[in-house]
Amino acid sequence: MQRLLAALCVSTILTTPAAWAQDNQTGQDADADSGEIIVTAQRRAERLIDVPISISALSGNALEQAGIRSTEDLTAVIPGLNFATNGAFAQPTVRGIGTTVTSAGNDANVAIYIDGVYQPNQIANFSDLVDLEQVEVLKGPQGTLFGRNATGGAIRVTTKRPSFTPEARLTASYGRFDDVRLTAFGTAPLSDKIAVSFAFLYGDDQGYVRNIGTGNRVADSNAMSVRGKILLQPTDRLEFILTASRSERSANPAFTLGVLNGNSNALRLPGSLQPVGPRQVSLSFDPTITVDSDQVSLNATADLGFAELSSITSYAKIVTDLVTDVDRTNLALVQAQVPGRQETWSQELNLVSQGDGPVKWFVGAFYYNDDSTNATIVNNGAVFNTIRQKTEAFAPFGEINVELGDLTLIAGARYNIEKKDYSIVRGPAAVLREQTFKTFTPRVGLRYAVSPNASVYGTFSKGFKSGGFDGILAAGALAVNPVFPEKVDAYELGFKFGKGRTSLSAAGFYYDYSNIQFQAFNPNAGGLTQVFNAAAAEIYGGEIEGSVEIATGFLIRGSVAYTRSKYKNFPGATIFCPRGAPAFGNASIPIGAINPCDGQRNLAGATGGELIRTPEFTASFGPSYRHEFADSGALDLSANAFYSGRFFWDPANRLEQPSYVLINAELGYTFPSQNLKVALWGRNLANELYSLYVTEAAAGDSIAYARPRTYGIRAELQF
Repeated sequence: MQRLLAALCVSTILTTPAAWAQDNQTGQDADADSGEIIVTAQRRAERLIDVPISISALSGNALEQAGIRSTEDLTAVIPGLNFATNGAFAQPTVRGIGTTVTSAGNDANVAIYIDGVYQPNQIANFSDLVDLEQVEVLKGPQGTLFGRNATGGAIRVTTKRPSFTPEARLTASYGRFDDVRLTAFGTAPLSDKIAVSFAFLYGDDQGYVRNIGTGNRVADSNAMSVRGKILLQPTDRLEFILTASRSERSANPAFTLGVLNGNSNALRLPGSLQPVGPRQVSLSFDPTITVDSDQVSLNATADLGFAELSSITSYAKIVTDLVTDVDRTNLALVQAQVPGRQETWSQELNLVSQGDGPVKWFVGAFYYNDDSTNATIVNNGAVFNTIRQKTEAFAPFGEINVELGDLTLIAGARYNIEKKDYSIVRGPAAVLREQTFKTFTPRVGLRYAVSPNASVYGTFSKGFKSGGFDGILAAGALAVNPVFPEKVDAYELGFKFGKGRTSLSAAGFYYDYSNIQFQAFNPNAGGLTQVFNAAAAEIYGGEIEGSVEIATGFLIRGSVAYTRSKYKNFPGATIFCPRGAPAFGNASIPIGAINPCDGQRNLAGATGGELIRTPEFTASFGPSYRHEFADSGALDLSANAFYSGRFFWDPANRLEQPSYVLINAELGYTFPSQNLKVALWGRNLANELYSLYVTEAAAGDSIAYARPRTYGIRAELQF
């Protein structure tokens, strides 16, 4: 509790106004005149300042002005979020809580929702943001509100809904590296009870890295997505929205891996070509990450008077294929292909009270059925490994808020039941396992309304990430070990203020994080990676964010976050030391042995180290200015600067990402007709060199660098 209070003091001392909350209009329920921020984090539309959860909420306009085009870009505008890449896998980390697990059926521990539908596939969760209405990032465990795999928090993406007012928007953008991006959105009524909408995105670029092994440009991406919605309102108390989408994405920046600091046991073999600089790699082929996704969902709501009943039914089929050059050289030594397939059904029911009475409540139930498979094929040969994991989960949940004057009492709970069926086939060996995991995740808290525009709150909540299995080679035989759920106990104190276009929020938190699931190279597991319950950790810190309009049309937004993390107990971490010449690669240092890299005896693995992908300090600053001319034309200037302190990619804290600053900016002119806008944009304008993904193994260390300075022009047509 002392550290929680200290963290809150730190966050409130940081006086930079900040809330990458939203721009002056947020979502369809926002008050366009007051700039009031409306969120649905507690299953009902509420003012952000009334919700006792640390939330960052951003509108589509605010994201566009900040140069945010995809989910991984959210790092630059959300304090405490690192939307990390683990190869082809999206693994967002919030306040130090993230995952490294990538095997079939094992989800990330920051849950992602699109229009209320849970998105479990880590490979498919790198998505372009199109027809976007709003993004809400809920920080801290959301075990009661969003249940499974929300240990670190939840990211809720809301896209535009069909409207009975016709609207259309077309954009075309061209930038460095032949970056072409086309988007379209349109909505119109078909009758007085039916409206439809359609969204389209096409993106393509030629890559920013040269593969000297093939002579081609790599680290490129290609994406196409379509989404259609039908809104049916048969009465003023009943509504249905049917959504269908398809996306195809091929992008390989995270697999465009070069050798870090020359540490590779294959780089010096005869015939190996040596890349020069960070924008070259030497691979025997161009790696690929492809994702085909089809999803359909039906959202239904019924106004019962005393409460609103809602239902979300969804189905998704996602097919993936990953091909990577394991040895990181132009020599055809080791190629790995990982094809995968995932089918998911889910059903959620919610009953949410209505009215202005002193008691507000909701109850719900969630059902989830998932079938995930992936295989590993080495050097285009026989299938080395096939894993299939089926998950069936059910969870009832509910929460009640009782207002006693200015004080609100909060109590909620969720009971999670998950059955996992796991099978692994490796050569002639096959093993099947099943297990049921049950977890209770409560939430309690107090909220006090200091004024109509300000509140303070304190909460305690629990979160969990579902368990699973891992198949390894042990003593030459195939064995399957259970991986138990990871859990977190979270304490948070916070303050919120909002009036007009001025907002301020501060929060301090303390997490006791246990049974952490970790995936890492294990020299005792047949030379492969292994998933295991690795560690316990302690995390505490504070954040402040807000916005202020200092003059008409001149808005400033920003954030500062401090996160202190430590592995309290991680003796099982693999500790590597680079061998150096002539062998190169990494030597694994067992417990009790002297580590030649630092001369110290390895007594406790990574115990005492900082959690991976968790910078101690991050900050963002985003001014925007709009000047309207007498002829109805308008000039828009916006920028966003993001600072990340140094962090580590490995639990031993050997692979460091130094601190860096990203600067994005945009200058746009809207013509007097208000139908056409032309904008010049730039991203990473300081041309910072920083890592997108870093990984270690016995063979050496590998790195993929993020995109350098890019710039271009965009035209928008609205009518």
